[in-house]
Amino acid sequence: MNATKPQSRRTTLGALCFVLLFVSCAQFQNSPNTDLSIDTYSPSADALAIAKTHATEYWASHRDQIGRDTAYLAIQSDTIFSDEIPDIYRRLEYSPGVSSSDLEDFGNNNHLQVYCVNIFDTRTGTLSPNGYAVVDLPRVGHLARFGTFTAIYIGRGG
Repeated sequence: MNATKPQSRRTTLGALCFVLLFVSCAQFQNSPNTDLSIDTYSPSADALAIAKTHATEYWASHRDQIGRDTAYLAIQSDTIFSDEIPDIYRRLEYSPGVSSSDLEDFGNNNHLQVYCVNIFDTRTGTLSPNGYAVVDLPRVGHLARFGTFTAIYIGRGG
């Protein structure tokens, strides 16, 4: 009877180790209520014009799939150099939408991929000129929060 207890403990310990390893390797996923922006950013007029065209075309061809009652689309309009964001390390550190691996990457090499996301209002057909600096982009087609807006992320709108 005592010979089976160590075997049972090993099995339980092995299962626990497997679960912990699996959870630690799981991809970082934000809730739609987590603000993904670390700062505001205004892209160039050319980047805005291209993003507006792409968002307008995307909305025209996907509004039935997305739902006509969708108020906002979020579109990636530009790429930002990390040194263009003042106090970026502090912003990364205190942003709930940034994973610890992003913070570690920036701490190791002082470089991080940052994107500008602008909000397209589907009711008015306008693109906000003030965008949001984002490190961890959501998956295309998913609902996400950028500042005060909750929008469906459409990538570059292609």
